[in-house]
Amino acid sequence: MVRSPATANPGQRRHGGRACAQGWHGSRRGRPDPDRDAPPGRRDRRARICHLQRSGPAVHAPRRSEYGNQPMNTPSLNRILHLADPGTYEPWRPVNGAGYHLGTISIGGRPVYVLATDTDNPVKASPYEGIKRQAAFLQHIADDPAPLVQLLDIPAHMKTLKGKTPIPRDAMRLLAGDQGIGGTYASLARLEGVVPRVTAIFDTIGAALSFPSALGDALIMTEDAALCIGRPDAVTHMTGQQTDFQRLGGATIHAATTGIAHATAKTEAGALTWMRQWLAYWPDRAGQPFPEAKPVQPANDLAALGPGLTECGFNAPLAMHTVIKGVADGGSWLEMGAEHAGECITGLCRVQGRPLAVVASDSTVRGGVLFPETCRKMTRFIRLCGQFAMPVAFLADTPGFMIGEQVEHHGIVQAAADLYAAIANSPSPKVCAVVRKAYSAGLYAMAGAGFGAKFWALPGASISVFGPEAIARFSDDRDMPEPARNAAREMLAGALDPQRFLDEELIDAVVSWEDLRPCLAGFAAGK
Repeated sequence: MVRSPATANPGQRRHGGRACAQGWHGSRRGRPDPDRDAPPGRRDRRARICHLQRSGPAVHAPRRSEYGNQPMNTPSLNRILHLADPGTYEPWRPVNGAGYHLGTISIGGRPVYVLATDTDNPVKASPYEGIKRQAAFLQHIADDPAPLVQLLDIPAHMKTLKGKTPIPRDAMRLLAGDQGIGGTYASLARLEGVVPRVTAIFDTIGAALSFPSALGDALIMTEDAALCIGRPDAVTHMTGQQTDFQRLGGATIHAATTGIAHATAKTEAGALTWMRQWLAYWPDRAGQPFPEAKPVQPANDLAALGPGLTECGFNAPLAMHTVIKGVADGGSWLEMGAEHAGECITGLCRVQGRPLAVVASDSTVRGGVLFPETCRKMTRFIRLCGQFAMPVAFLADTPGFMIGEQVEHHGIVQAAADLYAAIANSPSPKVCAVVRKAYSAGLYAMAGAGFGAKFWALPGASISVFGPEAIARFSDDRDMPEPARNAAREMLAGALDPQRFLDEELIDAVVSWEDLRPCLAGFAAGK
């Protein structure tokens, strides 16, 4: 079991707010070695790493409170100490100059594994040995699961290259060895659905360092960071194209265009805060209960605001964030992917203290229409929630899928099919609440009829093959056969009255604005 290392061993004293063994590590300087004469109960990793946890000349990091909201720009170890609950960092089989800091910390009192690029100490041994150590650490996580945090940066030995592509030693074993780079990728991938995994990128990384960032569940990048397979010099050598890190894969590119990054942060401290917030919604591992918090009243009053959101008709923009903040506990909303495919909102919140994932249409962005990238964003998020069976609420206000040559050429049919498969096969409890409209196959993209979800509609919501205006045009078309015109009139009547769907037992409930939050609270509680 992963231990939370907050409890000091007997014989240790308090120093600088952290538990430290008496004496200094490293008797080569004539200082006493705490392991030499210590009883077995004290001869553990704490005594050997106390120089990392005390104040004084052997420590790189200032105390946690000294960071505030200022840019950190500090050694890699400081990031770990800033992220962790005070005094809880415990290295795993520490080796100086191995390329990575590996260990356990506590975040909010919960044990978490940490893997951080060592930006301070050049690699001394073969890179292959460092990768083998990393693979062993990942296997340890698989054997004794707990959440994993990755803090990725340029390794110390590559800083002097100034962004140039490195030519590593031991390249043959790194490439073709079972415990080389491929083994690390496979080990990270096998943790999918086992533990929550969150990654931060703090600088410009590329080549073999790039893939671990995407082999996780959530990614945040600082604004000056970048992520690309081929560094700019490699792109120039191989393609002749002149480029730079930011154009290849800067934080803005990956947050807005590719969607790989779920968020960006102005400072390192901001990125670490986001990681702590994200982890607070997830269990320690698959099959464990979700962490709960004290309920907080929502920021918005839906009973007062809700009716006004929909009274402007079905085509005016509807601010779905207003609805979300009327459902979620105040201060609990954490959006994922806000800058990418904004016509769909994905994020995490709490309702009456219980975690709830939200997939919501946003008609203020491209009318809430579904594009290929929208589908892929939704699919990725739904699969993440399904790994841990987190309840998902779909808040629908969409006219359906975009049509035309461009989206067909970009694979909208396959993207929609993948979305349907993700929803249908997800073990997460699901509810579809039609807030204003859900037309045609867009209804199914929001976990509507047939996908095993609870099916609600708010008063005045429209559920239909076409929008009311289009149906009215069909019903008034004198060239249509009378039976078809009658069918259009019947469709129009149903499209304007969700109560008819309830009377036909086609939906489970018509939920008032006032009752939406209580109903979702019950849903999140498994009722």
